Amino acid sequence: MKPGSKNRRRKADLAKLNLPSDVEMIERLRAFVLRSGLTLVDVGTMAGVHPSNIGRFLSGIYGSDTIEIRAAVKELIDTHESVEQNRLGRKHYRTGAFDEIQAAAWSALRNGTAYIVDGPPGTEKTESFRRVEHKINTSGEGRAVYVYARVGHTPKPFLSEVCAAAGIPNTGHIDPLIRKLRFFLGHGRILLIVDEAQHLGNEGLEVLRQLLDLPPYFGVMLGGSHDLTQRLQHWQMEQWRSRVRKTIFLTGPTKAEARSILRAELGDLDDDLCDATIADCKAVAERVEMVRGKPVRQQFTYTSIRDLFGAIEVAQQTLTPNLTLVPPARPAEKESAA
Repeated sequence: MKPGSKNRRRKADLAKLNLPSDVEMIERLRAFVLRSGLTLVDVGTMAGVHPSNIGRFLSGIYGSDTIEIRAAVKELIDTHESVEQNRLGRKHYRTGAFDEIQAAAWSALRNGTAYIVDGPPGTEKTESFRRVEHKINTSGEGRAVYVYARVGHTPKPFLSEVCAAAGIPNTGHIDPLIRKLRFFLGHGRILLIVDEAQHLGNEGLEVLRQLLDLPPYFGVMLGGSHDLTQRLQHWQMEQWRSRVRKTIFLTGPTKAEARSILRAELGDLDDDLCDATIADCKAVAERVEMVRGKPVRQQFTYTSIRDLFGAIEVAQQTLTPNLTLVPPARPAEKESAA
């Protein structure tokens, strides 16, 4: 084989792949770098391209023969995005609560309104949000952006995180960041999903309300603990409260739903065995409800889906086809205390 013929053949093969143009690939790479937090050195190492060439390509000064670098970058991003999609590969069972969250998300997206999803740990808020985000982003009807609010998240880093999650430039102060979100995302319907939103201070919530209140009217879903619902009941948060269409309170799957999940995973179990397993996945939480204008604390018992899947995993690891599932014994004193 003549020198250079192998390289020419490779380029001919790459040309058949119908790769994105330079402009399209640069835009996609910039969004990928923002979302992933990778440096150009990281991208170059992972793609097998010298980092300086990655920088030149992003700057538009790489040269006319970019087919090799476009192919390498596209392969890296495609691989990463397929991994992201596979994160939803765990089995998911539709429940009435999930259907309600999904319906609220579509309503918020289409109408530019706000909803709160209030639920204790183990009720699958995050899992539901991620699945709704994926469904909206593959529907072609709009765009959903998921952000996790950290403890003490102040407005500027929070908005920077939203921009990064959306794949748009995330530098600048509060007002420029808001303008970037409106400019880059305002051409279509947008839903911002803020998980653990109770970590946002009042200033952060007010900045978020600017996106809800003014064109292009972003839809917003706030998920978190009951602390968030309590805060929005305060008179100082009246502007926010008036914009919330509904609060969805999560209490875990119903007994019938939990039984269906257990039987789908572990076979044809009788009701007593199912109920004994479900009872071991119960937890107690508290919420405050307004009764005649006054806050009243109420405790409630719910089934933790997280614990339910934990029990299923233990059973699957210990069962053989010849053994019968036996629920873990509970101490007598625990039963009497209950």
